[in-house]
Parts: sequence; C-alpha cells; structure tokens
Amino acid sequence: MGGLTTPATSSASSSSIMDANNNTASQNNNDNKRAEYYYLTPNAVKRLPNYQYNGADLSLLYKHVLSPLAGWCVDHLTPTWLAPNAITSIGLCWMISSYCVIWYFCPGMYEANTELNSEYTVPSAIFLLNGCAMLIYQTLDNMDGKQARKTGSSSPLGLLFDHGCDALNSIFGSANWIAAMGLLPGSVNVLLGDASGSANVQNKSYLSELLGGDVMLATFIILSPMTAFFVSTWEQYFTGKLILPVFNGASEGLVMGASLSFISYIYGPMIWQQTTWTDGAIAFLRDNGIMAFLSMEGRVRNLDIVVLSSIIALIQELLGKVPFVIRSYGNEAMRTLIPHIVFVISTIAIITTDSTIFLRIPRTMCHLISGLFVEQTTQIMLDHMVEEKFSAFRWVMLPQVALTAAMAAGVAVPNESVDVFFMTYTAVIWVYLALKLRTHVNEICDVLGIWCFDIVSPRPKSKRD
Repeated sequence: MGGLTTPATSSASSSSIMDANNNTASQNNNDNKRAEYYYLTPNAVKRLPNYQYNGADLSLLYKHVLSPLAGWCVDHLTPTWLAPNAITSIGLCWMISSYCVIWYFCPGMYEANTELNSEYTVPSAIFLLNGCAMLIYQTLDNMDGKQARKTGSSSPLGLLFDHGCDALNSIFGSANWIAAMGLLPGSVNVLLGDASGSANVQNKSYLSELLGGDVMLATFIILSPMTAFFVSTWEQYFTGKLILPVFNGASEGLVMGASLSFISYIYGPMIWQQTTWTDGAIAFLRDNGIMAFLSMEGRVRNLDIVVLSSIIALIQELLGKVPFVIRSYGNEAMRTLIPHIVFVISTIAIITTDSTIFLRIPRTMCHLISGLFVEQTTQIMLDHMVEEKFSAFRWVMLPQVALTAAMAAGVAVPNESVDVFFMTYTAVIWVYLALKLRTHVNEICDVLGIWCFDIVSPRPKSKRD
C-alpha cells in the first residue's frame, strides 16, 4: 500500500508542479523584462530599488541658516503634490535663464569690462539676476530632499536627478562668474593689438603671468569646481558616503558666488580688475615694517584673489580625499580617476596650445567642457547606486583626446577647421547626452514604478509588469 499514489496525493503533486512552473515562468518574464532595458542591466534592476542614500553636510552655514530656511519653505510654501524633481528643475531653470541673459549681453564673457568693450554698456542688473538665481537655486536644491521626505517620495531617481542638475549647473555658475568679473578668456594683446593692450592691467597681473595668461585663469574657474565635484562623487562611489566638509561648494561656495555677482551689480564689474584689496594689504604690511610683498603692489587684481582662492580650495579638497581613497581601495580607485584626469589634461592642453580658442568660440568650449563633465559624473553616480563597475573608457572623450594628440604632435590645423570641429563635437555630445539621460530616467522610473515629475498619479501597472 505504501507504494501506491492516492488521488489526493497526485492532485497535490500536480498543483506543486504547476506552481513551480508558474514561478519559473514569472521569473523568466522578469528576467526578460530586465534584459529589455538599454542601459540598466539585470543586476542594476535588482539593486536599484534597495539603494539608500548616506550623506551629510557638515557646514555650519547649512545647519543654522540654509537648512532651516529650506525646511520652512517646504513646510509653509510648498504643496504636497509638488514633486521633488520639479522643485530641482525650477531651480535649474533660474540658473539657465540667468546664463542665457548674461550670454546675450556678454557672448564673449568679457564684455562687462569697459576697457575692452566700448561699443555698448552691459546692464549691471544682469549680475543682480545671477546672484538671486544662485540663491534661489541653492534654496530649492536644499528643499527637494526635504519635500521628498515630507511626502514619502524619496527614491534613487531623485538623488541622480539632483546630482545631474548640480553637475549641469557648474558651467552656468562658472561662466557667469567670469562675465561678472569682466575676465577676458584670452590675451588682451590679441583682442586689442599689442600697442593698445600693453598698458592693460592684465599684462601686469602676477598670477596671470604665473599661470600662463588670463585664459588659464578662466579655465581654472571652470575646471576647479568640476574637479571638486567629481572627486566627491568618486569618493562616494567607493565609500558609499557623501560627506560635505565644514566649508564646501554647495553651501559656502554658492553663497560666495552670489556675493560676487552682487558686488558686480553694486560696484560694477571693473572692481575685479582693480588691485585695491592687495594694495591695501601691502600698504598695511609696509607700514608695519614688512617689505617682502612690496614688489607685488599693483600686480594682483581683486579677481586674482578669487581665482587663487578657488585653486586653494580645490587643492584642499584633493588632499583631503584622494590619498585616503587610493590607500583604501588601491589600483581600482586610480583606474576610475583616469577619465577625469584625461578630461582635465586634454582640456588644458588644447587651451594652452590654441590660446585664442576661447576668444573665437567661448560658449562652444564652455558647453563642450560641460557635456564631457556631466557624462562622466552622472555615469559614476549611477554606477555607485547600482553597485556596478565604472568604465574608465569614455568614448565621448576620443575626439578631444585625438585632437590633443594631433596638436601635441605639431599637426597644423587651421583655426576655422578647429572651430567647426568643436561646434560639431559639442552638438553631437549634447544630442547623445540628452538621449542617454532621458533613457536613464525612463528606465529608472519603470523599475521603481514612479513618475519623474508626478508624485500623485500612480504609474500604470502595465508599465511595471
């Protein structure tokens, strides 16, 4: 009898087999669905919903002023139906608007310098707009996370979206600062001619002479915040934490940038071309019997102090993060730094080799630098969230590296050809980047079952199953 199978036993066995088959089919369907994504791998689909952000801002300004202000705005001014990503986008729109207005009046970024531009007067109100836009962006950027926690809509998408907007905003802030200081991203002798340009304060600047001209100062203003930003994201990729120090770009940096714009609005951009601040310090030292810096009198512009401060802040950031991460994670940490190192070196090499390129196509260069930076920064952030390996090979860098190599080899390329090359390259980069980021957002929304800009409407079940 023990070897016979009863009908009930047979029915239960059949039911178990059917359940197992259904589970297998369901798993296969999920695997097939995961394989349908263009960018997200099955591993990314599995790990993305479980990602938890771990970070803190140690800034005293953030703790006592910026965070309470953002919290009050969320509690008293922000409707619960407003998506956090929409708040981030509104802030970015302010910066884009300010950038476009300044671009219109200062296409070469130096037109506010009255010694170099006598054709028209740049309205100082555009710098007031930029200062306000930066503070509004900062406040809304602090509000989005609080709104997400208030409405229970926190997600990995929100972090990536916020991070991507911050990366994109870097060039808007830097280019507007250059314009607000009337900094010529090139040689004044080239712009005005040797006879007219020789008396300009640019040719007397000690820092400009030391670093290779004002075009390099403009380059450092653009690249310094980008490098600090990437290194922070790179550190987060390995440690899983984003800890902003007591003095950081997101808090004090933006407030100081806004203050720079307000000073340009009140006193005029030419205040940055003067040497009053350093001359005053030199006079104080001289009066107290200290003569070491006497030879620098009249050779350090006020804008030189701004540039030097940004370089010092970058060095401090690098020394505080890079050695620790490399010691802890070894060759892998160094490998993931390669794309950004290549990006920085090739950019500087091109500008050094062709020192007039920022005079010919300043905005194109800004947009190209921004595109290359945003691509690698958003990718390493996404790879951090899904715990995947960040590829050191960035194909978008190949044209720039190739041109750098050609210039270094002494290949003569006409300026017109270089300009057309960079304009085409920039257009291709941004079309590709727009499609890539849009696909990222759509795929992440599909995995998480959410909308990017809507936290009220449920996402149709058919999109997830």
